[in-house]
Amino acid sequence: MTEQEIRHRAAEESGGDHLWPLVLLGPALFLLRVFGEHGWVYWTAAVVGALGLIGAVFAIAGAGRDLVRRRRPWKAAFAVFLLAGGSFMIVVRLVES
Repeated sequence: MTEQEIRHRAAEESGGDHLWPLVLLGPALFLLRVFGEHGWVYWTAAVVGALGLIGAVFAIAGAGRDLVRRRRPWKAAFAVFLLAGGSFMIVVRLVES
């Protein structure tokens, strides 16, 4: 198998895992939910959550690209739903605190 065939096969396959920003959004939401009354927790969750939001923007774009190309549309739609929900919740929790 040549290098060109490997690249072609990789381009045909579905995109990578789009749920990786949840690794940052999840702990930020947990910190705000459990220890939200402390100042250091708010700022830690804000920094970690902001990094997760930035990652979620790129992951949603990748999942949207997979939806348009019809590559595993249910997986991509699920990723968009989870990331949009997690992003919305982190913004709401930070505004509430």
